[in-house]
Amino acid sequence: MTPKKVDGTMLFLTLCLALMPGMAAVNDARACTTAVISGQATANGRPLLWKNRDADNKQNQVVYDATGRYPFVGVVNSADPAGLDIWAGINAQGFAIMNSQSYNLDKGDSVAEGQLMRMALQSCATVEEFQALLAKTDGGRDVTANFGVIDARGGAAIFEAGRKTHTRFDATDPKVAPNGFIVRSNFSDSGDADSGSGFLRRERANSLLDELVKAKALGAPTLLSGPARDVANVRIGSYPAKGLPEGARWAYTADSVCRFETASVALFEGVRPGEDPLLATLWVIVGQPITGAAVPVWVRAAAVPASLAPGLKASEMTKALDAVRTVFYPETRGELKKFIRVDAFAASESAVVPCLLTSEAENFRQTEAALATWRTHAPTPQDVAHLQDELAARTLADIQAIAPKAAGK
Repeated sequence: MTPKKVDGTMLFLTLCLALMPGMAAVNDARACTTAVISGQATANGRPLLWKNRDADNKQNQVVYDATGRYPFVGVVNSADPAGLDIWAGINAQGFAIMNSQSYNLDKGDSVAEGQLMRMALQSCATVEEFQALLAKTDGGRDVTANFGVIDARGGAAIFEAGRKTHTRFDATDPKVAPNGFIVRSNFSDSGDADSGSGFLRRERANSLLDELVKAKALGAPTLLSGPARDVANVRIGSYPAKGLPEGARWAYTADSVCRFETASVALFEGVRPGEDPLLATLWVIVGQPITGAAVPVWVRAAAVPASLAPGLKASEMTKALDAVRTVFYPETRGELKKFIRVDAFAASESAVVPCLLTSEAENFRQTEAALATWRTHAPTPQDVAHLQDELAARTLADIQAIAPKAAGK
């Protein structure tokens, strides 16, 4: 199906009404890099939904919510333990959603993306049901964003949604997505062609995903180890992770996919049609991707690991990631905070990224073994909670052990 613009009118269900007393009207989406990937493009046939979240709030956590029709898990700010604004999430039906702010759909900032995604997770099971939600709120929502969604029936799409209209792009349509995926940063193809931002990030992410598809190697492990952690800037020939000219000490990452203000990464691996949607997995690093290792979380567990759990203060995982972050970004003043230390990538006893990737690879190994069993014998919530708690605890210990060595202590 080719992109089709949908005009809407003010209807009874509006996102303004969703902003009930006590719900914070906050726009913290900032400049994210995202992609929706159909099962046709992945090595194992399961869809992926990816978001590198750039935000002012660097302390992200994960919440489990069972107050709506469908329970879900989602990424929140540490100042929002109730999960009133969800910045990426997946529910018990295998429906997952994330967003990136769009700066060329409508003028002015919008505030309701987090509430809309919470509403969608509570009430939508499919891509079509999310489109119906957008149709009902066309003309009555304070939103200007690109929303990526996948479901357990093979659906995978991007919706460019402004305040009054929305436009759908299907990652399963070869006319729209020849390689089976769609990348969005901070502009919309249906918006003003002369506005927006994130052009370099979108170009770079497209290139990296293209390489993985052509190699038939695109999957959750390779996306996290590659595109999600990419600090390159092709336009200026900067590749910090691969080494820069002799004497170079700093690299500018304001336009990188993994940039100075990336606060977290969420990667949802869905299920094939016919598989149990409760086996869809959230892989999350609640900090800069290069400072941590991804851990799995499942709605089936009906809980989140203690080190990721929401609260008014930073979680233990966030504290550990912040400690590693200072190794890469020691400066906090003005423009200086946008530069990464090149020598932090140097191969040495204290090399950070290789150690973190080793920890992450072990998480994938144990998770794949468990999923292979769970696909034939459905696990109990206790079984799932035990595994995610165990992996999160070990990962936290690995990061806590890396930070002092990396800092030279």
